[in-house]
Parts: sequence; structure tokens; C-alpha cells
Amino acid sequence: MASVSLLKSGILYFKLLYENSAPRMLRLLAWPILCAMLFVLTSCSNFDKEFTVYSANTTIEVYTDGGAFVLENFDILVKKAENYGGVYVDIPQRFTDASGGVHWRDFELAAARRDGIDEYYFKENSVLGYSVYIGTEHCKGCSADLLTGVTKIQIAYWLGRLVRQEGDREVLFLPAYMGRVHGQGAKKTLTLKLPPGGTVRPSQQDRAAAYDITRSAPNEILVSIPVGKADRKLPDIEIEYPAGTFVTVTSGDRVRWWLSDHLLPCISILGPLIASLFVLIRLGQSWRLTAPSIAVDGKKTESISPALAAYVFWNWKPDAAKAAFMASVCHLATKRLLRISGLGENAEASDLSARQVRKKGKVARARWYGLPAVTRSVFGRIEGERPVNDRRTVVYGLYGFEPDLHQIVAEEYRKVRGGADRAALKTSATILVLGIATAYLSGLLIFSAAICGILFIVFLVVTMFRHPERFPVATGTSEQFKQAISLFVGLPAILIVALGYIGMTEVIGEQQPYLVAILLHIVGIIVVLAMLRMPTSKQRQMRNNILSLHHYFHGEIDGPPMSIECYEHHLPFAVALGVEQRWTERFNLWRESEKMDAYAPDWRISS
Repeated sequence: MASVSLLKSGILYFKLLYENSAPRMLRLLAWPILCAMLFVLTSCSNFDKEFTVYSANTTIEVYTDGGAFVLENFDILVKKAENYGGVYVDIPQRFTDASGGVHWRDFELAAARRDGIDEYYFKENSVLGYSVYIGTEHCKGCSADLLTGVTKIQIAYWLGRLVRQEGDREVLFLPAYMGRVHGQGAKKTLTLKLPPGGTVRPSQQDRAAAYDITRSAPNEILVSIPVGKADRKLPDIEIEYPAGTFVTVTSGDRVRWWLSDHLLPCISILGPLIASLFVLIRLGQSWRLTAPSIAVDGKKTESISPALAAYVFWNWKPDAAKAAFMASVCHLATKRLLRISGLGENAEASDLSARQVRKKGKVARARWYGLPAVTRSVFGRIEGERPVNDRRTVVYGLYGFEPDLHQIVAEEYRKVRGGADRAALKTSATILVLGIATAYLSGLLIFSAAICGILFIVFLVVTMFRHPERFPVATGTSEQFKQAISLFVGLPAILIVALGYIGMTEVIGEQQPYLVAILLHIVGIIVVLAMLRMPTSKQRQMRNNILSLHHYFHGEIDGPPMSIECYEHHLPFAVALGVEQRWTERFNLWRESEKMDAYAPDWRISS
């Protein structure tokens, strides 16, 4: 059903793409992509149509150390000339004891053979144990098909931790069927070679309906499982021994076993817990707001540029660029590095004395480079404008400069933050490692990678629509072709493969809780990285200082006493906050109260 739904969605998507896309290249590429989707969705192998399992015979030799050597033989009929090229043998390791505790049997692969010859194999993790592929290697130039007819698959491995203590007795427990091939219901027989002294315990379940047990020799038991019985649903075979029959387990073994039993559940929970703890701590820090200032400290404004004050005050809106630019122009003027005719849109600049400052001695250059980077960049924009009668229109320098201005101010804002948020980066990296480990141990690594691939494509497409300026269009013909191929072939191809794998991969019941845990890991990483956008304590303090400065300009709170130096020092910030007229009125009232002559600064153009 998932494949059919995916196919319908893909056909609808590419039909709309074909009918509504204007560029010819899109129309040329749409149908090849659709054909690729059809090929992926229809190329999944069907085990029942390609193979049939005739019989399965297993020999298990149990040792007094609590381990066993297992040899399994499968007779498989290859029905189709074109087939998957091999089979998966599932080895169950997960079991539940009498008290309901979940434990793992130790597993070590010894050999994998086909028709008596060592065969290519690889192991995949699963919640229930291992899935071992035995067959032809899938590689470029390899013939991945098995020859039709009967073939014999053989796998040998060691198992450990097969004995548990119950009071004064020791119980050997074995699964009724050690391995399975794609859930086939073939006839199965097990030969158990056991240490002497054991007694088969009657199972609490209806074992007689599941399989037959006969003692073929004093220390040998034959288990026969009829056709059609589900391999994993059969009750365990339990054999009771007197205490001391098997090797005593050391405390070190118990610790190692406990860690292996609880590793996967622990790491699957640990990642979301770390993310939740990090978010709670950060939110707690953001809720602890500093007390509002009752007075302004003029020195606190010396550590930031007027442009940054403008962006922070106007919440980083696009309109803040103009206020930031004019505040930087005013900053240059009050530092006597140029002269301006006013602070409005028609302001003009002349007498760019910063040219001489940069050419003078060490002290003068220190004065120049002591300015914020954004202020120096604004001067460069004004300097690059063509003068008319030795005057340059200031606002012309802003045209086309907004993205660079925003980037320079954002870099200054990150420095106020105190550098990169290493705590968030380390936390997200830790959650990522835990998520990868959970996906690997639960056998969902490729499935999780497919989910991440889909999320990445969605994020990329949304970002392209919201911020197209971050994805400039290539200029050359070849570059444009490569860009079109990446956009209209590469991304859909990744999406097709990811959706196809998810639609055709079964997540068994035991894997579902870990799939939820992996999704929570992904959400945790996204949330932690989103916290990078939250202001730090230094940034919040800086914003509070800017807001206090705004109140100070309106005369609502106390601050530095008015003077010419105070007026000129704060004038760029008044321009940044859009209250330069109010600040100038306060200054003029102060002049009148002090009976001062008219104020004519040397940084203003008089005519």
C-alpha cells in the first residue's frame, strides 16, 4: 500500500511539474525523473517469487561455560533467473526471562557458506539480534543473481549467556528455532547436544502444539517443528540442571551483561533527555530578566556600534538598514572623519578627512581602526560615490549595500554573544552521536538516513523560497546547466530514493519504539540548534541598555549630565533609535538654560 500511495503521489507531482513549469528544461527532465521513480518502485525484490525454503536443519552443541556452537543448514530453491542474489538469515538474540526481564545472548559469527564454499556475507543490526546476508556481493560489474535450482546456505556461529540461575537450579534456555530465512514456514529440525544431567522442563505455554521433543540419545535431544509454524513465536526450550553444572559467572561478567542488556534503551532515551534539559536551562536563563535600569551609563554604549544599536532596536527588520547606515554616517561626523550637511535623506558629505587619517602615523591609524568595522565600511561606501562639487549624496551609498551591512552588523552581534555557542554545538553533536548509535543498533540506520534526507530537502526548498538571495543564479551557460541538473534532477532523485526505501521497508513492532526515539533525537537536534538564535545574557543586557538609552533620550530616566560632549557622543545612537530630533531639542533647552551661544559644530556643513 505504501508503494502504491508513493507512486500516485509521484505521478501527480511530476504531472503538475510538467504542465505548469515554463522552462523547457524542466519539461525535458520531468519524465525521465518519473521513469526513474517507476523503476525504483517496481524493482524491489519479492522473496516468495524468487526463492522457496524447503527445509532447515540446525545442530546446537552446548558447553559447560554457558555457551553453544550453532550450525544451521537451509535448503533453498532459486525459482527465477533474475533474483536478489542472496538471502538474509535472522539470528534472534533478544529473549525474556521468567521475571519479564529482557536480555541478550552473545553472538559471534564463525562462517557463512553456500554449497559448501565460503560465501560473501555482511551483518546488519536489528532490535532482535543480527540479520546476516549470505549470497552474491552487490557491486558495480557484479552478477548479483543466483543460479536457478537448489542451493544450500550454511551459517555457523557461537552463542553465549544461555544459562540463568533460579534458586538452587540452573536453567539452560534455547529458542526453539535459532535462525530464520524471511519468515518461511519450512519444516525445521534441531539437534541439541547437551551436558549430562539435564531435564527438559514443561513449558508454561502449549509447547506440544508448537513442536515435538524426543531424546534421541542420553545427551542429545531432537526437536521437530512442523511446516507453517512462525519461527519467532515459538516458546523457548528450557532444560534444568543442578547448581554447579555450568561455570560460575563472575561479577565482571554480570556488569558487562547488564550494560549490554540496557545499552540500546538507555541511549535511545538519553538523547531526548539531554535535549530537554538543555532547552529547560536555556529557557530558564531567558526568563531571568535583569532589573530595568534607572540610569544610563554612557560607557556601556562604547562597546557597540550605532549600527548594531539600530538593528537590535528595530528587531532586525529590513527598515533598520537605513537607520543603521545614517547612524554610522553621524558617527563618522562626530569623530571628525567627514562633514555632513544634515541627518536626513538629502544629507551630503564632504571633506573626507579619514583619507588623511589612514595615511598618517600610528596614533592616527589607531584612531581609524578603533572605529567599529561597520562604521569603516560605511565610510568606504561614501568614499566610492562620485562627488559633485566635492560633495557626495550620503544615501546613495546605501543602495545595494543592505546585505553587506546586515552581514557586518550580524558578525558584530555574534561577537557580543561571546563567540560560537559551543554548549549548543556540543549538545547537538552529542545527541547526533546518540541518535546514530540508536539507529545503528536497532537496524534503522539507512531508514533514519532516508528520513533525514527528506527533511534536508524540505528545509532546503523552504529556505530557497524564503531567502532566494542565499542561492544566487549561475551566470555561465555550463554553470546554469549544472545548477539546473542539481536542482531538478539531484534533489528529486534523492527524494525518490528516500521515499522508495521508506515505503518498501517494514519496521517491525520491536523497532517502532526506537524509531520514535530516533525521531525525537532529530527533533532534539533541531530544537537545540534553534536555540542558537536566542539571545545570550550578554546580548539581552545589551538590548536592555539600548532600551534604557531610548528612555534616556526622552528624559524618562537619568543619565550622563548634558554637555556638548555628551550630546555628540549619544547623537549617533539617537539617530539609530529614530529620536535625534527629541535629543536635539533637549540639547537646545540645555543650551538656553546655560545661556550658551549658537552651537555650530565643525563637523556640520554650514552652507
